[in-house]
Amino acid sequence: MISSGKNVLTGLITCDRLISMAEYKRIVVDFLTFLEKSGRYSANTVAGYRRDLTRFADFLETQKFPEFASVGANKILLRSYLGRLSDAKTGNRSIARFLSALATFQKYLTEQKALDKYLFEVPHVKYSRKLAPFLSPGEVKQILEAPAGKTINEFMLYRDLTMLEFLYSSGMRRAELATITLSALDLDRAVVTVIGKGNKQRPVPLGEPARESCDTYLRKRQEKLVKLGRESDFLFINRDGEQLTIRSVNRIVRSYGLKSGIRVTPHMLRHSFATHLLDNGADIRAIQEMLGHESLSTTQVYTHVTAGRLKDAYKKAHPRA
Repeated sequence: MISSGKNVLTGLITCDRLISMAEYKRIVVDFLTFLEKSGRYSANTVAGYRRDLTRFADFLETQKFPEFASVGANKILLRSYLGRLSDAKTGNRSIARFLSALATFQKYLTEQKALDKYLFEVPHVKYSRKLAPFLSPGEVKQILEAPAGKTINEFMLYRDLTMLEFLYSSGMRRAELATITLSALDLDRAVVTVIGKGNKQRPVPLGEPARESCDTYLRKRQEKLVKLGRESDFLFINRDGEQLTIRSVNRIVRSYGLKSGIRVTPHMLRHSFATHLLDNGADIRAIQEMLGHESLSTTQVYTHVTAGRLKDAYKKAHPRA
């Protein structure tokens, strides 16, 4: 394993042209702004890149970068930083995400005619793509039928139920759920158009329970807005008539899991949606489209899970397994 050390660049020759660390950090900020305006990256991806690149910049500052910047020195710097991540028990998936952020940033630098001395040789890190836990159909039913709290009103009850039905019925992401507008909803066709990663729109189907719940919620929602004297284009709103945040989506889903004694997150409902479809014979390319995956390989992880479950069933049931 690579050892981090205190200052791996001690004794290296200073480059002729110096650029202050403040300038380097400013370029990072410009890069992140560029990503946000491009619309090709989700808010979560940009936030992750910001965390990774900011931490890396802070490390570089302690190592006298870019005063000592050069091809050889930069290679040592990156190896040292990766060593620190490893010493901190950072998983390979997180390290791979950082390297992806760095590679994207360097592509930006190259397009901006940056000098080679500020570029790093980015290694490839392999990691196992682990599927998040998913629920059984019985567990999903238990959560959807969880008793409401004594203080919850009908507006919040049908809002929460509709949210849960939408997440499981369509496999949409929590951010996609929070940004659904009324114009994107077509209950007659049982379809809702969501905005996924990279601002790409896709239609996703809604099951009959989701449609019925939403129909009731829309009436309660309108009554709520009339009382507040407000209007909103967003489907899911809070008690003040404002757009529901992603954090609130997480909190609400977890609370219904607690009522049922089951740990659940929006992402688990998404994985359950895909796994249950595949278990019941749905075409994997159709699942890919519904999930909004660009690459089929991202969706194919579900086939590994299903194949594993079939193998377990085979071993338990077949006389000559």
